[in-house]
Amino acid sequence: MSAHDELDRTRPPAPGALRPFHFPPVQRATLSSGLQVLLAENHTFPLATLDLVLPAGGLSEPEGKGGVSSLTSGLLESGAGARDAAEVAERVDELGLVLENGNSWDTTLVGFTGLNTRLDAGMEVLADLAIRPTFPADEVERIRNERLAGLTQRRNDPGALADELVTHFIFPDAHPFSRRMGGLACTLAILAREDVTAFHDAHYRPGGAWLCAAGDLTLDEVVRLAERHFAGWTGSVPAPAEPQATNRLQQTTILLADRPGSVQSEVRVGHIGVPRNHPDYFAITVLNAILGGTFSSRLNLNLREKLGYTYGASSSFGMRRAPGTFHVSSAIQSEPTPHAVSEILRDMREVQQDLVPREDLENAQNYLAGVFPLGLQTTDGLSGKLSTLAVYGLPDDYFGHYRERLLAVTREEVREAARTHLMPDRAAIVIVGDAGALRPGLEALNAGPVQIVDPATELR
Repeated sequence: MSAHDELDRTRPPAPGALRPFHFPPVQRATLSSGLQVLLAENHTFPLATLDLVLPAGGLSEPEGKGGVSSLTSGLLESGAGARDAAEVAERVDELGLVLENGNSWDTTLVGFTGLNTRLDAGMEVLADLAIRPTFPADEVERIRNERLAGLTQRRNDPGALADELVTHFIFPDAHPFSRRMGGLACTLAILAREDVTAFHDAHYRPGGAWLCAAGDLTLDEVVRLAERHFAGWTGSVPAPAEPQATNRLQQTTILLADRPGSVQSEVRVGHIGVPRNHPDYFAITVLNAILGGTFSSRLNLNLREKLGYTYGASSSFGMRRAPGTFHVSSAIQSEPTPHAVSEILRDMREVQQDLVPREDLENAQNYLAGVFPLGLQTTDGLSGKLSTLAVYGLPDDYFGHYRERLLAVTREEVREAARTHLMPDRAAIVIVGDAGALRPGLEALNAGPVQIVDPATELR
């Protein structure tokens, strides 16, 4: 009998051993302006990424100016230094740079990836974008109006609407996280160029900011480039006040947004989560992978593979400096929606009550440990990890020991994390679907009160 005939095709092959992985040593320096530099060298290719991470996120916005942080970062490429938007784009193209510009509740990031022979010219562009944006009035109006139109479009998308509603009902009204980070129509509509320039002047400062560099360069090179191109940039930004972390609901409540005639329901089950630097981070990460963070998770295998109610179901923790969100997400056929909700709550409670099977734990750990290095094969990925270290105050050897800490999580720690950080009895269950068809079945669950909500009123 040949070796081919001896293969047991009824069983998948066993996973291979984890490949060796090495996170580069983290090097640090502080410039005369107070700007902090972090570097991870990688000389495999003549490429480098330089990301300026600024304390200018959504939590830094003045009262009544929701969305100004996102609007400001979105306008950086509309003109900077002596160049207008077209000239900025042309210069970036000429240098072969890949620009990155993003905004979160905690920070704003503006940076680039390019050949190491173009770093000097690239830093000139980066300094203009971050320090000397011109914010043309017509561009401010255009981008603001585009975002207002996008907000209207999102409200007509049931999935996007469910996402916005569940966040709204997780946090109290006064909490910044209860709204979209990009702002609501009532605040976006009144933002003007003066608001953008004031926010930039106050929060785009070197004190409290980080320059994260990764790739084929040295710390001396980064410091030399930064000192030259950021010369004269001064000032610091006080840390934003951390909002009080409280769950809006005291009992599980089903919040139903009516979409008459809908053949499926967008379902979200959510509650307040944890900050990124929580000591239970690794147990929570493994817990989430088992519950809903992978294709082979409990929620997906149950709702998709076993019951056939959906194309997919997932769960995630949205971690920030302040406690963010936990939520389960799925689009469910309309008729079995009540049963799907009960199954989601049951799966959440089961990981609180029982030790997860050892095989489930090991599968989740091996998956997480196996995919972790994939995000570090590029200089952009390495720089992103440096940003995480900086923003959340993590130790320099954190990612060097990341996989071993994942693999060290026990079944008891997973259960304890579920008991501490999952709240099936205090969850906001948001459903966007046909209220007339769904309400009787949802009330019969006795999972909590059922309320019809008007998005136009709630999300003003």
